Amino acid sequence: MIVCALPLKSRLRWVAQWLDARVRGSIVTRTTLAILVPAMILGMTVASFVAVNVERSEQQRAEIRLQQLLSTVERTAQIACYLKDDTLADEIAHGLISNRGVSAVTITSGTRTLSRVNGPPPRGLESTHIAIARPIYSPFDPHELVGKISLLVDHAAIHAEAASYSRASTLAMGFEVALVAAGVAIAVYFFSTRPIRAVSNELHRIRLDTSARLQVPARIDEIGRLVADVNALIASREDVLSAERQLRMAHELGERKLRLIFEKAESGLFVLDGLGILESWNPAFTRLLHLLPTQLPQSGVTSLQDLIPAHAANLGQLIRQCLETGQSYEVDLELCVPGTARRAWIGVALNPIGSTMLQGVVNNITERKEGELSAKEMANLATQDTLTKLLNRRGLDMALSTAFSRQPAPELALLQIDLDYFKEVNDAYGHQCGDHVLCHVARILEHNIRRGDLIARPGGDEFVIALFGIVHRSKAEQIANAIIAEIQQPIQLGADRVGIGASIGIAFVLPEGDSPEALQCRADAAMYSAKRAGRSQVRVTETPQSGAAA
Repeated sequence: MIVCALPLKSRLRWVAQWLDARVRGSIVTRTTLAILVPAMILGMTVASFVAVNVERSEQQRAEIRLQQLLSTVERTAQIACYLKDDTLADEIAHGLISNRGVSAVTITSGTRTLSRVNGPPPRGLESTHIAIARPIYSPFDPHELVGKISLLVDHAAIHAEAASYSRASTLAMGFEVALVAAGVAIAVYFFSTRPIRAVSNELHRIRLDTSARLQVPARIDEIGRLVADVNALIASREDVLSAERQLRMAHELGERKLRLIFEKAESGLFVLDGLGILESWNPAFTRLLHLLPTQLPQSGVTSLQDLIPAHAANLGQLIRQCLETGQSYEVDLELCVPGTARRAWIGVALNPIGSTMLQGVVNNITERKEGELSAKEMANLATQDTLTKLLNRRGLDMALSTAFSRQPAPELALLQIDLDYFKEVNDAYGHQCGDHVLCHVARILEHNIRRGDLIARPGGDEFVIALFGIVHRSKAEQIANAIIAEIQQPIQLGADRVGIGASIGIAFVLPEGDSPEALQCRADAAMYSAKRAGRSQVRVTETPQSGAAA
């Protein structure tokens, strides 16, 4: 009633929407239409083709029939024309006029018309006539023309008769196609679409959180196998859901454990993005970095470099290396504890997570670093002169032994230095001023050697220099003379200025074989030779290899 009350345009739109919903939402409707519509189109196409052919065939057959009819009466027409018998000609004409499609018959003999008979008037106003004429020859002489018989054929009547036959054939064929299509649609409906729709409706009502299953049909065909497969899929889905629930519970439990470990861990844990911005961290992280309440980071805003500005460049390079190489890196950093003079050490380890994230760990390594520094200081005390910070005798012996342990033997010049007039200065101004003079000389020696050379103070006012790579005598003497010249410069001691000197002996490593002890003995002998020569002198005990250069 509501639909009927709508305007025609709205009703048509409603019908179109209803049909569209039915076609889209029903496999039965789609399948039926998919069978009927092509069948109807095919049937109409075939029927049209058959109608045209049938009509053409019927017209041709009608014309042939008329020709055969003329052939049938030709013998009688020969006698009527030969005898000029009007009565016989009339009988022939009336016999021909009784046939469908013949509207007039004329029989002539020479110029004389023996008979002319007209049929009923045509049914249509557009009726067209076609004349069919046949000459009549003498029954006794086939070459003697005795007359002519003419038929006026009503073409419209023949066309109407052919069209009637064509329509009947087309209707019969269309009815047959419709029956076949309907039969196929019914068969598909009962054997395919209907069972599929039943399975679909039943599947739509099933809930996965129950143990419901589809009813398997008695006949196991494709639909039966489909139902069995769906039941198996439902069972598999239930197993997956059950396993997923268990995994979710285990995951949640694991997350709680990890969160507890994360929050309570003594090591600082944090996550960075590719730019070094902090994504997350635990309380130990801020505690180990000794951050003040005003320095606490903000997720997605604060970078690791901002929290440790003194090591920002080093940390930035470390982050880039981790992302570029995909490997883990560690670095030890020294921090200043805010509000105190105390220093603290932390170890930062970065590990890549994928291509754009980093996971980091911070540990307090202050005790280890202090232990390492203490051990280093103890080692330095064993090999270092506490006053001048140069090598002591033990350090010198160890360094020379290491150099001589390599093969071949090292090329070096050993300078043995003894200060002149130091004892007088030490006695006159005291040991404190004497220590100042020794430190002053140590700095002069450091200034005149290259990196890699050795300087030692074995004891008292003696110094030793090992110049590596020096085998040319003139080069060694040049360095020794420069040292003497600089040491002879006056030294300021309070209000007084004092002067000292230096005697230097030089010895070279022998190419045929040598030892640190023998080298030091030769250098010491050369130094005493310089002393005897008047002090502030340079003496060489061995001539270096000819042609060698520093």
